[in-house]
Amino acid sequence: MTLVPPNAFYAPTLLPAIEELQGRGVSLELIEAVFRRSLFEMRTPFLRVPLVLSRRFWTLALSESSDPFVGLTAGRRFVSTATNGLTYLFDAAASLDSACTYFVEYFPFFNGHFRARIERSDGQVSLCLEDCGSLKATAPITDYMLTSLCSLLRRKLLASGLEHDPILAIELAHPAPADISVHPHAWRAPVSWGHVEHGIRLDPKLFEQALTPGNQALELMLVELLQQTQRNSQPTLLELASDHLAVNLADSNRWPAFCSRQHLLERTAARRLKALGWSYSELLDEYRRYRAEDLLQGSELELVQIADQLGYSDVQSFHRACLRWFACAPGAYRGR
Repeated sequence: MTLVPPNAFYAPTLLPAIEELQGRGVSLELIEAVFRRSLFEMRTPFLRVPLVLSRRFWTLALSESSDPFVGLTAGRRFVSTATNGLTYLFDAAASLDSACTYFVEYFPFFNGHFRARIERSDGQVSLCLEDCGSLKATAPITDYMLTSLCSLLRRKLLASGLEHDPILAIELAHPAPADISVHPHAWRAPVSWGHVEHGIRLDPKLFEQALTPGNQALELMLVELLQQTQRNSQPTLLELASDHLAVNLADSNRWPAFCSRQHLLERTAARRLKALGWSYSELLDEYRRYRAEDLLQGSELELVQIADQLGYSDVQSFHRACLRWFACAPGAYRGR
């Protein structure tokens, strides 16, 4: 069986970004249309939704704000407005080392785009983020997450009465933007682009230093809270259908195969999916669109190969889809 890549995220983590868009005058109706859920539903504990909705949201954020750095400003709201078991545990951990260890273990549940790890080499310590989701994290998504993570790291030091900055530098896998002064100013650290993966280089001395009085009982309670959150988060049919699409876009028998795997009649599965706001054909079109963006911008595959990976029978069908999605041909979109 094909392994499904990370393909979902914890919906409430986007609430600070939603607040940022509302603060910029974007209507709630427009935002809710992205998710096909109400803001009230987005606040539901344990709710995870497919990564395609993350891409839809940040596409809206870029188009409505006309600000390529909207992820940076939205990320500043994160620590002040988003609280969950992971942020509490990060604050309660006795050192940056233990806080980052917890982060590595539980972060993928909250953000399906990235897998985190601690990298130690040549006396340096980095918290690395590997983009491994079914759909790539665009620049605003990365900016949003790194801004919130920088705030968490610095708050950890300040809460311990230390005025030292734990962040030495930040490395990004994305290409440099036109204005390379914005990120260093926002993150108050040197920034470089074009790396293999994203990473935050940390002060190795501060990394292992004891920062707060140990409270093992509190840590154990918060770990149990996180584990309970994971146990209580059951995938919906929307999430299951998205997982199926993530690895079966090229399969022309994808819908019957999905229904068979779920032991559902096709009409029953369609009705249940519609109750969650989607039809299978709509979800398929969304995944094709954002996978096309990833392949056109991040690979050197021929158009016929991309069309084949997306499940189109010919390049002409893929060409027509690109005209509908991007208002231009796939070759023109790749050249942007």
